[in-house]
Amino acid sequence: MLIKRIDTIWKYCFKIACGIERFGSTVLTAMMLLTVTDIILRRFFNSPLPYSFELVEVTLVVVAYCYIVYTTSKARHISIDTLTTRFPTHVRRVLVYIGDIITIILLGFIGWQSIIQGIHLADMGQTTAILKIPKFPFEFVIAAGGLLAGLFLLIKTLHSIFGSRE
Repeated sequence: MLIKRIDTIWKYCFKIACGIERFGSTVLTAMMLLTVTDIILRRFFNSPLPYSFELVEVTLVVVAYCYIVYTTSKARHISIDTLTTRFPTHVRRVLVYIGDIITIILLGFIGWQSIIQGIHLADMGQTTAILKIPKFPFEFVIAAGGLLAGLFLLIKTLHSIFGSRE
């Protein structure tokens, strides 16, 4: 029964992660076009875009946390197991659980602290220097990305403990 509920949550969250990935890809494409435009204007017309650095700075947060969520949902993070391959299977499994639990806790802290920081930035009215883009929405992007990635890792860990995910 628990596995069926976890599967239902997984299906909805995975659809959200796919949408987030598409959004992140769109933002990455826009960021790339902005950078190319800035380079062309700088090299050939000696007139760079004065705001390109700011836009790349804020969009990079969006791209990074969109892909953290998607990569975690697909379980495609890089893993180096040079040392652990020599351990027995049950020891490796325990080490993976411990690592996953630590990561879930850290992602939860990132989400929680980013919410607090986002509220603080909103109260202060903090904006970027040139374009005056409010900074607090990007803190909430970090919070959402961290919490969603933690949720995916939690679901993966629960499946590993209570039953395999197909």
